[in-house]
Amino acid sequence: MMHTPQSNRKNEHLSLATKFWREGSNPQVGATFDDIRWIPGPLQDISLDEVQPSVQLLSHDFDWPFYIEAMTGGSESTKRVNGDLASTAAVTNIAMAVGSQSVALKDPNQADSFEVVRKNNPNGFLIANLGADHPIENVRAAVNMIDANAIELHTNVGQELTMAEGDRSFYWLDNLATIIAKSPVPVIIKEVGFGMGPDLLKQLDALHPAAINIGGGNGTSFAQIEQARDRKNENPLDLSSFGLSTVESLLAAEKAGIETPIIATGGIQSAKDVTTALMLGASAVSSAGHFLDTLMRDGRAGLQSEIELWQQQLPLYMTLLGAKKPNDLREAKRLYSADLKNSMQQF
Repeated sequence: MMHTPQSNRKNEHLSLATKFWREGSNPQVGATFDDIRWIPGPLQDISLDEVQPSVQLLSHDFDWPFYIEAMTGGSESTKRVNGDLASTAAVTNIAMAVGSQSVALKDPNQADSFEVVRKNNPNGFLIANLGADHPIENVRAAVNMIDANAIELHTNVGQELTMAEGDRSFYWLDNLATIIAKSPVPVIIKEVGFGMGPDLLKQLDALHPAAINIGGGNGTSFAQIEQARDRKNENPLDLSSFGLSTVESLLAAEKAGIETPIIATGGIQSAKDVTTALMLGASAVSSAGHFLDTLMRDGRAGLQSEIELWQQQLPLYMTLLGAKKPNDLREAKRLYSADLKNSMQQF
């Protein structure tokens, strides 16, 4: 597989994302999951055997309400990572999204770094990935590339503007409406680390996608990654005061009265975080950076163990909170920190 500027960029994304997670140096913004505490509720007639963590979403029944979020693809090294992620998703029976496939549409030699996920996970639920500007022909090509069950279209204005070679024009709304109408699979509209406020959520909700992934802060920061790639400092841009965390974005969706199912990603690092996100209205939850860090540090066996730990813990947390189904968690009482409560009043 030849190295191209696009494949080199994918390698840089992977190495920098791993580096920042390992160092714990991802930028932190706003409220975190620690700003929410669970209040003991009344005694419930419930048994762990009655708890069913399965959810219905994207015209599919999932055994678990969390999955491996979009990370990578587009080079030889990222092919190995995608292969390991897909194999782990198959063994643990959770869904998986791939990173942006635009690199493979530009250079078909890179397609096998994405095709490996279907090869390693022939019966799993796989999510394709492209930017919000791609035409329907590219959407069909990306879906066909991995025989995808759904596709994410990412809205990443912040990332593009921090990238020295990034886009500077963003005419997306009409295209998103077209894709949603014509896509052969369900469409998820996704942010990539800056979260979503009430006005944006209402705007996207009106397009009637299959789901909205709020992509909040406190996880992998592509602004941080792109600035680190900009070694000549050609495009210094400080976005430290821009964006909402995952917790804040979930509360913004609640405030906006969104009917579209919400997926929460951004800083999800435990089954406890998954539980809190479901409490705050998420229909499903996904994790990228934490799973990537685990894979790079502990290998495929370590990642499998981590996912199985979440699968062991989540039903226990649900039992603790009297929830037989994930949606029941929305009724669980919680306490907000003073700072988070203040933020909520300003939406």
